[in-house]
Amino acid sequence: MLRLLAGGLLTGGGLGLPRSPGAAPRRRLYLGARADGRGGYRVSGFRASGAGAFDLGLPDRGHSFAVRPDRRTAVVFARRPGRFALALDLARGGGAAAEFAAPPNRHFYGHGAFGPDGRFLYASENDFAGERGVIGVYDAANGYRRVGELSSHGVGPHEVALLSDGVTLAIANGGILTRPDLPRVKLNVATMAPSLCYVHRLDGRLLKERRLDPALHQLGIRHLAVSRDDTVAVAMQYEGHRGRLAPLLALDRAGAAADAPLVPLSAAPAVWRAMKQYCGSVCFDSEGRVLAVSAPRGDLVTFWDAAAGSYLRSVRVLDGSGVAPGEAPGEFLASSGHRGVTVIDARSGAWTPLDAPFVNTPRWDNHLAAV
Repeated sequence: MLRLLAGGLLTGGGLGLPRSPGAAPRRRLYLGARADGRGGYRVSGFRASGAGAFDLGLPDRGHSFAVRPDRRTAVVFARRPGRFALALDLARGGGAAAEFAAPPNRHFYGHGAFGPDGRFLYASENDFAGERGVIGVYDAANGYRRVGELSSHGVGPHEVALLSDGVTLAIANGGILTRPDLPRVKLNVATMAPSLCYVHRLDGRLLKERRLDPALHQLGIRHLAVSRDDTVAVAMQYEGHRGRLAPLLALDRAGAAADAPLVPLSAAPAVWRAMKQYCGSVCFDSEGRVLAVSAPRGDLVTFWDAAAGSYLRSVRVLDGSGVAPGEAPGEFLASSGHRGVTVIDARSGAWTPLDAPFVNTPRWDNHLAAV
């Protein structure tokens, strides 16, 4: 049974969001990678009610997803340093539509994004021989053949997202150098230089770059989410001294000056301490007014007022990492690595486990995607 405990000492003030009249129909499709408990890995789809939609085996551990704009296809990527990717035919029940791989001299970082017409897929990759990050470009109309790559203009690109103009890719460069033969070893913690880069998807130009204060250079920028107005939230992981409290969340406001630094949000020391220097996932709610940021090492999902840039509250979810927007404003789904999925209302901190065998059995992995 998933163990949950509402906010406690970390509960903040309320947020005046409108409530939907009546209960919303639970039809939205969610995607998640998971372990099957027998040493294998799978990718699963389920409805917001918890009812299963599909369940497929994977060759190895999966990570996150890129959903095509028409929502008929989604691609699941291997977890770093894996090389496989699988296109899922959501329109036909979630079956495998195509399988493809990163080149032998590259590996996926687990994330990607489609262009506005769904033709090209942009995937974060490691050029480990060249010690640089790249964005692989795959042609979805030609069996996901790799047709080129762009520089990520940094090291260790992780999550990538497309802005509303249809040409700008926001790229979270974690700054951490790795090699596939030492997959979990961080080779440059002392000198790492994370960045949030905005790159033109057609010609690879660096359009804008955001960096943290040099004193915070060991805050790896790993995950991001984009609101309707192109405000970018970045969730970070601190690689410095275990005893130091570091801010783990920052917002890059739409319309900020081109040379503006990336400024982390403020929160009480108890908040950062409870998050244990590590964020797992970040997403906006359905209206772009509330942020959910998971902290799986702290067994927390935290919630933030995006407009005010202020902390709201936390809800305890054991090994809670995957977060996705629910169907109502201020509502989120959170998945647990110790089984189960829970619906959380960020306005009140109220939570309801999905009482469905399909979602209660698996050990869910790092991310959820809402289609």
